[in-house]
Amino acid sequence: MKNIIKSLFVLVILTSFLAQGQRFKNNILQYKVKLSTKAEKLIDSGNVVSADEMAATFKDDGYGPLDVNFAKIKNKKLTPAQIYASVSEGTVIVSSAGRCGEVNEQGVECKRIHTYPASGYIIDSEGIIVTNYHVANGYVTKYNKTSRDVLVVMLKDGTIFPVKEILSADKSNDLAILKIDPKGVKLPSLPVVKKDAEIGDPVFIVSHPKQYYYTFSSGMVTDKFSEINAGKYRNLMAISADFAAGSSGAAIIDQFGNVMGTVTYTKTLQHSDDDSKTQMVLKATIPASSLLKLIKEGN
Repeated sequence: MKNIIKSLFVLVILTSFLAQGQRFKNNILQYKVKLSTKAEKLIDSGNVVSADEMAATFKDDGYGPLDVNFAKIKNKKLTPAQIYASVSEGTVIVSSAGRCGEVNEQGVECKRIHTYPASGYIIDSEGIIVTNYHVANGYVTKYNKTSRDVLVVMLKDGTIFPVKEILSADKSNDLAILKIDPKGVKLPSLPVVKKDAEIGDPVFIVSHPKQYYYTFSSGMVTDKFSEINAGKYRNLMAISADFAAGSSGAAIIDQFGNVMGTVTYTKTLQHSDDDSKTQMVLKATIPASSLLKLIKEGN
C-alpha cells in the first residue's frame, strides 16, 4: 500500500512538472523592460556605434563576399514543438535604441530610452545576424530622430549585444547582415538551406509581432513570384504563416528546423469595388537562395 501511495505521489509530481514545461511569459518584464534598461546601460558605457557612425559605411549595395561558418543542415523531421524549441534559441530581437533629448512645452527634456524592436536570426555562432535592410536602415536614416545611440541584438535569455558593424546590405532584396561580439560565447546558429522551397511546403516562423515576443506561427508556401524593387528584379515566396510589424527580419523555417527564407513585407489585398473591404493579406518572404548569393558573391 505504501508503495502504491508513493508511486501515485511521484506520478502527480511528474504530471505537474510536465504540465508546466512551457511557462506563460511576461512580454513586458521579460523583454520590453529588459530591452530598454540594458540598452541604456550600453549607451551609458559608451561602447556603442551610433547611427551617425554606422551611416558612414552603410550602403544600398556594393558589398563583397562574406566568410560565414554555417551550421550543418538538418535532415530529421521535427514536431512543431521541437521546431519552436530549437529555432527560438537562434532567433533574436533587433532594435535601435536611444534618448531623443526632446524638450516639451514645460521645458522638461525626454530622457527615456526609445526602442523599436524587430526580428532577426543567427547564422554564425561567432555573432553574425540576419535581419531586413529596412530594419538596419531604420537605425541609420536621418528620419530616425529618437533612437540613434545604439543598434542592439538581444537573445531569448535577455543577453544583449551592441551591433559593431553592418557587414552587408541589399536594398533590393531587403536583407542586412550584422556583426556582434559575443565575447567568446558560441551562439545558437540556424542552418540555411541551399535549395529553394516549393509551393505547398510547410513553413514555420518565430518572431516578435507588435511586441508579442517569440510568437510561433505556421503555414505553407503559397506562391513564388518575382517583382521589381529598388530598380532590380528579385524573387519572393508568399506564405500563409502569420507575421506582422515587429516580425521584420525573422527566419522562415522548414519542417527540419532549417532557414528557408526571411520575412520582408505584408500587402493588404482589397476588393476592387470597395477599398475598405480586405479580402486577403499577401505575406512576402525572401528565399534563402537570395541570402546565400549575397553572402557568397556580394552585390
